[in-house]
Amino acid sequence: MEEDFGEWYRRMLSENMLVDDRYDVKGMLVYRGAGMRIIKQMSRYLEDLLEEDGHEPTLFPLLIPETLLDMEKEHIAGFEDEVYWVTHAGGNPVERRLALRPTSETCMYPMFALWTRTFADLPIKVHQTTTVYRNDTKQTRPLIRTREILWNEGHTAFATREEALQNIETITRIYTELITGLCCVPVQVNRRPDWDKFPGAEYTIAFDAIMPDGKTLQVATIHNLGQHFSNVFKIQFDDEGGNKKLAWQTSYGPGFGRLLASVVSVHGDGKGMVLPPRLASVQAVIIPIVFKDADKGKVTDYVQKVVEKLKSSGISYKVDDGDDRPGAKYYKWELRGVPVRLEVGPRDVEKDAVMVVRRDTGEKQSVKLKDLDLQKTFKGMEENIRSKARENFDSRIFTADTLADLEENLGEGIVTVSWCEKNECAKPLEEKGTILSILDDEGECIVCGKKGKQVRMAKTY
Repeated sequence: MEEDFGEWYRRMLSENMLVDDRYDVKGMLVYRGAGMRIIKQMSRYLEDLLEEDGHEPTLFPLLIPETLLDMEKEHIAGFEDEVYWVTHAGGNPVERRLALRPTSETCMYPMFALWTRTFADLPIKVHQTTTVYRNDTKQTRPLIRTREILWNEGHTAFATREEALQNIETITRIYTELITGLCCVPVQVNRRPDWDKFPGAEYTIAFDAIMPDGKTLQVATIHNLGQHFSNVFKIQFDDEGGNKKLAWQTSYGPGFGRLLASVVSVHGDGKGMVLPPRLASVQAVIIPIVFKDADKGKVTDYVQKVVEKLKSSGISYKVDDGDDRPGAKYYKWELRGVPVRLEVGPRDVEKDAVMVVRRDTGEKQSVKLKDLDLQKTFKGMEENIRSKARENFDSRIFTADTLADLEENLGEGIVTVSWCEKNECAKPLEEKGTILSILDDEGECIVCGKKGKQVRMAKTY
């Protein structure tokens, strides 16, 4: 993994049957069972949080008429080189070109306008788990940079700016619970520079993870849309005084493919994946160890007692009673990142115990069956996985006072430098990496030495 992260990453995706990138459209993946099960855990968790917050689940059409995209020139300009167009139905040209949605603002907001008449119709808060399509011209990488993007997107309309800003705070908390809570992936939240914000937004907030090769991966974004789209699509309402007002809007979304990529990469090790217990579709694997036919019956019967114990505790499990030797089974399930391995041999039966092996630490402990509490074990594992990832993340945060310092640390993580905000000094920085955010703190520009602002930089995917 440390010697060749790219090769290790591809092995994890292939050997663990997460995705297959050999489909005959570049940048479009086949999500396989193991990958989809993890993504379903993520999506259910997020959808529950959003719906607890009052979001309505929706599903909008995939096709967007060109006339709707053209209504918002700034927005479509940000995607014009990436849009896939449908021009024919069968052998016949369609009456008007239809876009495969690159994102759903221009699809949803004409409907928002129909649904909004008075202040009583607000707020509108909806979400959908779906796919969007962008003909990204950069080099594709499985899950990290694709042309069919599996995500959840949320969209809102509020009567006041204050409500929209409060919504951004709420979504920041919800996404943190998803990314750092459930997935145990540490991130830095950065407000993107104006030149890198979402087309049509007032500003964009991004959640940046650091991958093992030192590059950052943007796993989620939140956009403050202000009244830009509500003005274009006439999302307006009568306030309590009967005055026409424009709605205030936000939109946001995490990419499930990128979240899966970050989980695999941030927590993985030389043996394979390490899955946080709540994300694992198989939380425990039971491996019967039988070397003599005379022991098979009692071991098999005892395994059933272990199964009943796990069932009563709500633990998802597999029993690997195949013909492979125990060592081969250990290798297989460690590669797949199953949180706990339970070994059951004749001696364990005699002691009315099981051997519990943790995937995160490799720690082995004999535990009486009556005392087996994997939910407690999982809680400790999750805390350890999260803590280890945070420690590694923090070790990849740097400060550079010179261009030489920047060159040394960029590509190892996130580097804070100072920049005077002049174009002539931007070029030497942009040749080295990407500006993630501009901070309020001041400093001396590392290019010209004049007074400037601190910025965070990284090499990015």
